[in-house]
This record gives sequence, C-alpha cells and structure tokens, in this order.
Amino acid sequence: MSIFCDICNEELLCELQREIRMTMILYTVDGYAYYGELSRILDNRVAVLVPGIGQTDVIVRHPDQTFGPQGSTAIRENQSFVDLCTVVAKTSPLSAIPPMFGF
Repeated sequence: MSIFCDICNEELLCELQREIRMTMILYTVDGYAYYGELSRILDNRVAVLVPGIGQTDVIVRHPDQTFGPQGSTAIRENQSFVDLCTVVAKTSPLSAIPPMFGF
C-alpha cells in the first residue's frame, strides 16, 4: 500500500474529480471550511478553489474567530489551495452561499 493510500481518502478524491466546476464547501481536519468552486485538482493532492456562485472571493471559515480579521470568523481569498489529505468532508454541490458563511 502506498503512503497516499495510508493518509488520503482515495474515494473522496475520485468523487471530487467528478465534481470539478461545481460549488461546494470543503471541511478540513483542523476545523477550517472553504466555500468555492472546485476549479481543478493538482497532482491528486491539492484542490484549487475559485469564487463560488454569487461570490467574488473564496470564503474561508476559521475554527477560532480570534484568527479572523477584526474578530470575524471568515476571510476572503481570490483563490485557495486545499491539501486533500486534510479534507474530511464536503457538501453536495451548492447553488447559493449558505447563510453561515456571510460576514
């Protein structure tokens, strides 16, 4: 068994590869959540997210609000790179931004 199989979820990777160009939320093991459109997957290891439906930025929710700008719990990025070995869950494709991701 390769090290990739040991630390990454290959089934999740296959599912994500079928959902390129769809808007979703990716949840990571360290508590972060990323809302955006899955643009591509690099080397089967990194998900590239771009702004999702109705957004101008990728929205990242922090697990602890003290790390957000001005005490908020979310930041905005033009593009996000997410290590797929840290992804523990994802939503089904979304058609609008969930209310919990707003400022």
